[in-house]
Amino acid sequence: MVGDALERAGYHIDYAGQNTVDQYDLILVSITSDCDWWAYIKERLQWPKGNYKIIVGGAGVLNVRPFLPFTDIFMLGRGEELILPLVRNIENNTVFENPSVIYSDQFDPDSNYMIAQSDNYPFSFKIGRDKDYTETEQGCPNKCFFCGYTWQRRHTTSNFVYRDGLIDLSDKYFTMMDIIKNKPDINKIRTTAMDGFSERLRYMVNKKISNGNLDCFFKMVGNSEKAHQIKLYNLANYPTETQEDWLEFKTILSNADDTNPKRDKQFGLILHTTPFRSMPATPAACWSMQYKNIRGQVSKRLGAKKNSVFFKGNSFFAVESMGTDSLSSVILSNIVWRGTEKDTPNIIKLCNTPKFWRSSATIKQKTLEKYFDVDTLFGEFTPDELPTKYLQTYTKIKFKKV
Repeated sequence: MVGDALERAGYHIDYAGQNTVDQYDLILVSITSDCDWWAYIKERLQWPKGNYKIIVGGAGVLNVRPFLPFTDIFMLGRGEELILPLVRNIENNTVFENPSVIYSDQFDPDSNYMIAQSDNYPFSFKIGRDKDYTETEQGCPNKCFFCGYTWQRRHTTSNFVYRDGLIDLSDKYFTMMDIIKNKPDINKIRTTAMDGFSERLRYMVNKKISNGNLDCFFKMVGNSEKAHQIKLYNLANYPTETQEDWLEFKTILSNADDTNPKRDKQFGLILHTTPFRSMPATPAACWSMQYKNIRGQVSKRLGAKKNSVFFKGNSFFAVESMGTDSLSSVILSNIVWRGTEKDTPNIIKLCNTPKFWRSSATIKQKTLEKYFDVDTLFGEFTPDELPTKYLQTYTKIKFKKV
């Protein structure tokens, strides 16, 4: 969208490689998630010197504090309405005064900066392999306390379906509450989410999915016509979470399955569990996170003995997804979301050490524990201590207590 806005205004956009950045006036860097920062900085440290300016934007640009030396200007939130006045100010050698634009050399962590919002982008444009993209929706009307997608993006459509201009997902993905309320064709559903092992945890994060809702879902699936795989997204390592919360999920699944018919071909339930992150600019931003490695441990904690299958009943067999983040991956995320200027020298060391990125998850974890304050990164903050306390968004964020 940012590139399209510039091209419509007559600017030339091209792809710059690591060795050609000095041939351009402006370098636009898209950071869509926390992991993009590491790839960018590793390359940025190798760039030749030049007179170019670097503008970094995207959904992954929230905490700028550890990354001030690596860019000239940050754009917070939606950038298609910011980019033209910003570029024209750069051309005139003037400063673009806007709360959603941060100049690295002027950043003040005690100031307030705004995550920019926008209506749906009104133009279609080419993306990927010359496919037309048209934005139909952004944000989410639900208010789950952990979710940046809710709190950092204002919802802009009245029909809440998951789709974009490339792939229509509306008949394959439903929220759990959509399924319970609207009873869509279960045979078409491939993914949904519960985001907490127990009813207590889900309600704690304003995810109003009761045990009764889960029971209803498992019975609906077990009694549907054709068996297929369904991926169930989940979050773990919330503060106050215990083993009893984990086992509550298995009990609900088992009790529902007891009433389901015996099937020769069973449904495969793939439990995909992601470690909880306290995301900036959300009500849960100040929360602590449990410092536990759950990669490969989910099925064991749910009772599996030899493999990743932790439940096998009348209509379901349930397994742990192989895609759970390691603890080292969560530490890297927390450096991005909760790091400060004091972490910058060690970020440079990491990104200048190729051996680190090729090492095992265990070695990465030990290295990160040596060079970063993981107790602080995973600990509880007060609103005044929060590294991203400067972030404002479209709605007044009220930090919640657990």
